[in-house]
Amino acid sequence: MRILWLGHNLAYPPKGGPLQRNYNLLREAAKEHEVHALLFDQPASRPKGVTPQDCVEALSKFCASVDWVPLSTDSFGVARYWRAIAGLVTGMPYEFRWLRSKEMVVRLQRLVSRVQFDVVHADTLGLSPYVPLIPHAGTVLNHHDIESALVRRRASHERNFIWRAFWLQESANLFAAERRWCPAFDINVVVSEDEGQLVKASCADSTICVVPNGVDVQYFTPRPDPGGARLLFCGRLDQLANRGGITYFFQSIWPELSTRIKHLEIDVVGKNPPAWLVELSQRDQRVHVPGFVDDVRPYFQNATVFVCPITDGGGTRLKILDALAMGMPIVSTTFAASGLGLCDQQHLLMADTSEAFTNKTVQLLSNRAQRVQLASVGREIVMSTYSWEVIGERLREAYLAASAKRLRNCPSS
Repeated sequence: MRILWLGHNLAYPPKGGPLQRNYNLLREAAKEHEVHALLFDQPASRPKGVTPQDCVEALSKFCASVDWVPLSTDSFGVARYWRAIAGLVTGMPYEFRWLRSKEMVVRLQRLVSRVQFDVVHADTLGLSPYVPLIPHAGTVLNHHDIESALVRRRASHERNFIWRAFWLQESANLFAAERRWCPAFDINVVVSEDEGQLVKASCADSTICVVPNGVDVQYFTPRPDPGGARLLFCGRLDQLANRGGITYFFQSIWPELSTRIKHLEIDVVGKNPPAWLVELSQRDQRVHVPGFVDDVRPYFQNATVFVCPITDGGGTRLKILDALAMGMPIVSTTFAASGLGLCDQQHLLMADTSEAFTNKTVQLLSNRAQRVQLASVGREIVMSTYSWEVIGERLREAYLAASAKRLRNCPSS
C-alpha cells in the first residue's frame, strides 16, 4: 500500500516522546508499505546542530519521499498569545490554529496529484482538517495522548484563576474537536486501552486500535547491576509533566531520601533544565544536571535505580520502557506507569506519596536481589510486548483495517 504520513514534527532524532514514537513507527510502516512523509518542522524539537535536512536524510533511508513545511515558532511570544486569545473567541483549539498553513495545503495537493494513496495517517488531532484533501484513502488518526483529558488535568492543577479558566475552555474546545473528528476517521490509534476508553467515552462510534509506545530493544540492552546509590531521571525538562515530576521529587522526596542514604547521587538528564535545578546542582554536588545528551545509555549503565515521580500528563511514559529495556529497577508513581500493563512488585515498585516513594527507593537501593529480579522480569515484558517490531505489526494491521473499511464504504472508488 501507499501510505501518506502527515506529521507535526520531523521525527528525528528519535530521542524521547513523539519523536521516538514517530521515527520508529515510520520505519516499521516502511518495512511493508511505500511511505511518503509530509511533515511540519518544529525548530524547538530539534537538538542544536540538527538541521531539517539532517532529518530528511535520516527518514529518506526508509521513506519513499520526505517533504517538510516550516512551522511557526512555539516559543512564548506575542504570536502564541494571539493564537490562544483567538481560540477563546472562535472555539478553535490552539493546536488547530498552530498547525494551519497555506503552504502545507499547497504541498499536500501537489503530492496527492502525483501519488494515489491507500491510507493517510494524521499524527495528531490538529492535522485532521488536512485529511479531507486526500480522496478515496483510508484514514488513521494517531493520538499520542487524549488532548482534552490532558488539558483538563492541567486545569485541575492550575492555581491561577485566569489560567485555570483558559485551560478549562481549551479542554472544552478540544473535546468538541474530538467529537467532530474522531468518528470521521476509519481507525483511531491510541497508545493504551485506558486512552482508548477515553475516546470511546466521548466518541462511541470511533473504531479504536491500540498501538503502544515502544522501545528499541537493540539499542537499549540490559546492563549489569552497578551497585552503589545513584538515581536517574530522564525526560525533556521543558515539558510540563516532566518538570512537575522533578519539582515534586526535589521538594517532597529528595530531602528525606538524601538524609537516609549516605553517598546518594542523582542524574537528571533532559533538555532545558529549569534554572532552579541548575542552581541546586551547583550548590549540591550530589545532584548532576547534564542537560540534553546524545546518548543516555551511559547514565542508565551507571545508575542503580530509575525514578519516575510524574503525576500528570498524557499518553504513556517511554522513559519507563527505556529503563526496563536496559534492565533497570524502577520506582514510579502509579500514574507514571499507567497504560503499560505493569504490576507493582513484579515489574517495578509503585509509590504515590512522598513517604512511600522514599521508602521504596531506600528498599531497592538496599536490596540487590530485588533489583536483579525486577530488572529480569521488566526486560521480559518489554521484549514480548513493547519492542518496535511487535508494535509495528499492530500499526500495519491498523492500516490494513482502515483501507479495507474505506473500500467497503466506497466500493466504486
